[in-house]
Amino acid sequence: KLFGLSSRSRLFAPWWRAEAALRKAPTAMQASTGTMEWAMDLTGVFQQLRLAISLRKKYTPCANDQPDAAFAPQLPPASELRIEFRAGLACVMRKADDVCLLQPSVEVEEFYQDMADLFAIRTHGAVSTFCFQRLRLLQTKFDLFMMANFDHEMQEQMSVPHRDFYNVRKVDTHIHHSAAMNAKHLLRFIKKKAKTCGDDVVLRRGGKPVTLKELFGDLGVSPTDLSLDHMNVTADQTVFNRFDRFNQKYNPLNQPDLRTVFLKTDNEMQGSYLAEITRELLDDLEDSKYQHAEWRLSIYGRNRAEWKSLAKWVLDYKLVSPNQRWMIQIPRLYSVYRASGQLSCFQDMLDNVFVPMFEATLDPKGHPEVAEFLGHISGFDSVDDESKSNEPGDRTMSSLGRTPQEWTLHANPSYKYYNFYLQSNLRVLNRLRASLGFNQFHYRPHAGEAGELHHLDAAFLLADGISHGLNLRKSTPLQYLYYLCGIGIAMSPCSNNNLFLSYQKTPFHDFFVRGLNVSLSTDDPLMFHQTKEPLMEEYSLAKQFFRLSSADLCELARNSVLQSGFPRDVKATWLGSADPKVNDMFKTNVPTMRLKYRQQCHSDEMNLLTNPADDAMKAYRDGIPQTMRPVENGKKGSGLEVKGDVINGKANVPRVSSTRSPTMGPLRLPNILPETAEDLERLDIPPLSPSEATASAPSPKRARTSTE
Repeated sequence: KLFGLSSRSRLFAPWWRAEAALRKAPTAMQASTGTMEWAMDLTGVFQQLRLAISLRKKYTPCANDQPDAAFAPQLPPASELRIEFRAGLACVMRKADDVCLLQPSVEVEEFYQDMADLFAIRTHGAVSTFCFQRLRLLQTKFDLFMMANFDHEMQEQMSVPHRDFYNVRKVDTHIHHSAAMNAKHLLRFIKKKAKTCGDDVVLRRGGKPVTLKELFGDLGVSPTDLSLDHMNVTADQTVFNRFDRFNQKYNPLNQPDLRTVFLKTDNEMQGSYLAEITRELLDDLEDSKYQHAEWRLSIYGRNRAEWKSLAKWVLDYKLVSPNQRWMIQIPRLYSVYRASGQLSCFQDMLDNVFVPMFEATLDPKGHPEVAEFLGHISGFDSVDDESKSNEPGDRTMSSLGRTPQEWTLHANPSYKYYNFYLQSNLRVLNRLRASLGFNQFHYRPHAGEAGELHHLDAAFLLADGISHGLNLRKSTPLQYLYYLCGIGIAMSPCSNNNLFLSYQKTPFHDFFVRGLNVSLSTDDPLMFHQTKEPLMEEYSLAKQFFRLSSADLCELARNSVLQSGFPRDVKATWLGSADPKVNDMFKTNVPTMRLKYRQQCHSDEMNLLTNPADDAMKAYRDGIPQTMRPVENGKKGSGLEVKGDVINGKANVPRVSSTRSPTMGPLRLPNILPETAEDLERLDIPPLSPSEATASAPSPKRARTSTE
């Protein structure tokens, strides 16, 4: 509706009509513009891309830094409100009359249909061709821009006093807290504790206390003999494409007990060891001044007490810093907890995740720890091994067939099922908190690290930003849509190099030069990095490998701040403005001409999609830099003889006929989801005329003659 598309059937109609049209001879307009527009059906492509963008606007933003009345309506006092879940979706109810005041605007059935529509768009041949050409053009334009303006960018940066890459703000927007230290840091900490705190009770086995000294004795290990090789926490060749082995690296010396003692918050010591090493990491961040992080802590959804326990751990140990914000990651482990009897259905997991947050929002005084902790959280993440697929016998029905209350199976729901319910309920929570004057939470899930492309479909519709995004290289339409919508992508080439994709194959640099909103992050320094400043290590490796300039590095740093969940006023202090369209070079050290170039390219691409139908090809060609000047009458050219007349300074070369051969069969229709096929029967598509049907039929073969 946003772009004048009143019916969902309009999405598919151009493809069916295009097949009939291609059986006809080209019209005068087609003959005048050439075969490219006729082949690509630019008008239909533009319509489909606009529809994809409008689909995303139904679900995002999940967090709105500048909420309007539609996002944050005026509500009664919090004491007059309550929360109720209906079919897995949170509704804010008025207690007096049980009227629903806030609820998700989209049901799960509509979301699945939108996913099917997006799938149909990104798998359509004409859309793929168009997006591939536009991305290639963006990459070429950036190369030309750098050839012409590299020295000018350097001069701009040299004119700014004091500022350089080292003292511009940069945020590690994707880092897991339990692996935020490097291996050497953890080794030194373990040795120190074994030497000075050997009598601390760290575990209980069968009700019997176990001290740290006894634990190492049971393992047959002397702490003084430990080395990084003994620890076995760094990634090596054994973890490539083996996420299960990678998860084992969280266990020092391959011992889960050591992970429980040193890297968990819920243990016999109430997480005091992890809090101590976290404090050391915070001190390092504050000493660096210009580096910031968003560490991820886990809420598993096993019980509602998790929130209070985690909040007390953060607040009691004073693990809050202006250089750091917390993010909450929700592992997709329902099947594990269902098998162990901790959950009876998927709705239990949603209740355990969201009910404590809604209660703390509506009654902060009744839940002071959780309410205060929520003020230090910037966003939510959904994590798990994306390459893992359900076994063939796990379930034979669609996840759409059951509500969360009815999902009592032991099998895991699908990726899109998880993300729809997490994002939809989080968005209701954000709208409620915005109405009450509290901070909101971004939704930035892991997507596209491995596994199926439809993960990126779901993230395109639902996410404020994503982590990884490697699989965007496999779909040019999705990559182009992520570019148009400016979706933040926190990439971790060092992590990917060890797990799924070697460094020389990473699409990070291609994404960057094309203008996608990418930043660099560390993921798990414990496994992948060697130095005390893993984020700087990530930037340094990228600089060397891709020959990044100072302007490139500063642009990436600026992107990381804008992608992060730090408060808007903090971003404005760091960058001069929280508006992505505004650049204060004295704060960001990003050349103004670089940002103008990026904005101009993006504006050109968006304007291209909104051009009138009769001007589509002209607009398409106008965006391509000219590489030749026409030869004027009476002047010598380069010596190349041109056949034909020269009219108005242009060679009038006879055009090759674009008439489609009558022997060619009809074009194949695009791939569509099975559930979408039913809609095709309801489309108002005129049947082929007898002449069209005859023209499309292949002519019978004839035998060759001897003269041929």
